[in-house]
Amino acid sequence: MTLVSICIPTYNRPDYLRRAVESCLAQTWSDFEIVITDNSTNDETSRLAATWTDPRIRYFKNEGNIGATGSANRAVTLAEGKYIKFLMDDDLLKPRCLELLVKGMEANPSAGVAMAPMDLIDGNDRRIFPRFYVFRKMQYRFRYQVGDGLVDHERILKDFLTRDYPCTVPSGIMFRTSALREAGPFSAEADFAGDLEMCMRLATSWNFYYVDEALTSWRFLPAHHTGRLHQEGLDIDIFYWVTQKSLDNKLVQETFRDDWKKMVRDSLFFCSCRALLNGLAGLRTRNPKLIINTIKTIMRKDRDPVNWLRLPLFVIHQIWISIFPARLPPPRE
Repeated sequence: MTLVSICIPTYNRPDYLRRAVESCLAQTWSDFEIVITDNSTNDETSRLAATWTDPRIRYFKNEGNIGATGSANRAVTLAEGKYIKFLMDDDLLKPRCLELLVKGMEANPSAGVAMAPMDLIDGNDRRIFPRFYVFRKMQYRFRYQVGDGLVDHERILKDFLTRDYPCTVPSGIMFRTSALREAGPFSAEADFAGDLEMCMRLATSWNFYYVDEALTSWRFLPAHHTGRLHQEGLDIDIFYWVTQKSLDNKLVQETFRDDWKKMVRDSLFFCSCRALLNGLAGLRTRNPKLIINTIKTIMRKDRDPVNWLRLPLFVIHQIWISIFPARLPPPRE
């Protein structure tokens, strides 16, 4: 049995895909397969795939463009490994990525997910430090804690709901295949947050393992999907939808039954914080409609006046930590 399936859904980006595959073939851990599911509307990617001779590479052309979610779900069904490591077609794995994530998962059978920080790169694979939400300079994405270790599912679920998203971008995550398939397919309803919704689903019953080393590079380009979302604004209703779906889960209700009212309030407040940060895209693009719609959505989805009063303090805090960031030791590189 193959130990790791690296799943790469792709769409009309053969040059980036080539670099992604090359980063896989440079791994220090060799027991893996690469499963490529292709939504491309031309033959460039299939011609590229025909040049690869490594038997670990398995290429599948989808019947038409079945969407990002459909392509990811197809990759899961085709994967033969004990673990599934997603890699977006424009991102890169660092050489020890599989080695360190596999070691963490093998040593911790209660972990359904392994995660690690990501650095950010431009179109030429150069390290960059973009600013998100106008003022926050990003050194890494998803730096969860200082040091490696197993994270209890209750702790990480609470963080997903009320504090921050510990991991979402699929390139930074490894799944235990049995856990992922047990959870069911990625949800198309979750739209851009399908990876977030899946991680929250898994956190109801599986622990996570964290490796405090930057193991992947996330390509951040303004013209690409994620870059456009940060520049132009997200569909913020999705944040509330994903959170409410989790709060409706009986396992979540049982986990936090002793302080349920506070959990609901804090979860809605966190959604409102994410929505407010998204509204800052309206300042960047001078789009007053986006700002107004953000405020309307917050007031419609989060009807707690106490949370409204907390929002200005949240903004002040975000500005403060952007100017005076915590002086923590950096992750390994």
